[in-house]
Amino acid sequence: MTGFETVEATVLDPQVGSVIEEVRVFRREIEIIWDDGIVLRTKMRINGAWRVYRTTNWSELRGHSAQVVIDVGDRVAACFGSAEIETHHDFDPRRHPLLGPHGPDLFDPKLDRESCVDRMIAYEDSDATVAEVLLDQRVMRGIGNVFRCELLWSCELHPWAKISSLNRNECRELVSIAAEMLQPETRGRVATLAVYGRHGKECERCGGQIRVTHHGEANRVLYWCPECQTRHSGSGSTRYVTEHDTPPGAHPAEFIYLSDLERARKSG
Repeated sequence: MTGFETVEATVLDPQVGSVIEEVRVFRREIEIIWDDGIVLRTKMRINGAWRVYRTTNWSELRGHSAQVVIDVGDRVAACFGSAEIETHHDFDPRRHPLLGPHGPDLFDPKLDRESCVDRMIAYEDSDATVAEVLLDQRVMRGIGNVFRCELLWSCELHPWAKISSLNRNECRELVSIAAEMLQPETRGRVATLAVYGRHGKECERCGGQIRVTHHGEANRVLYWCPECQTRHSGSGSTRYVTEHDTPPGAHPAEFIYLSDLERARKSG
């Protein structure tokens, strides 16, 4: 995302550079979710609508009473006629302030990496997956979903590996690579992503097929390669893991229809 504006005084605004990961529709309520867990919720009036334009001239949209404008470079999405506009963090029970303070910030030049490692080793839920722990703000801050997928791929780690199966050196490797990936000079050199957003495409490392799976209590998407992300695959925990992914090339509506049809046949 290259720009965001709203007429409302929202508590949280998505940051430039973050990735729009999902759009959820509940009748007249539309939620847009970014990779860092920020959610924009709009409740549309009867005549309200979201529209997409091929323009970068935001003044044109302001003149047409746009309430929210999201710029992604070659397209601009604008919201008109919304009765309610708000932003909040996506559901995560670990965000509650009574459950503990935040961990070290990976963007901090004085980052204490060993403190992050200590928190991973001492993680209270030994059955939690590495994929879950990387997004836990109590362990370390700064990893969004895009970099989580890329980090797991870089380390060849199976996303469902239990955190308790990693030794100290492996945790140290994760923290070190994460800190390096998030440095401004490194982020600027990343022209393409290895797995994120590449469902069904060929893995550049092994030639396998990249998959996408919904995972965690917040049901976030996770891109990974089953062929080469095999480290600690034997310790995998499948809790909160969606059983079936959308097949590559299949339209989501088609997949839902065929899944419902299969269930109907099985039920008689």
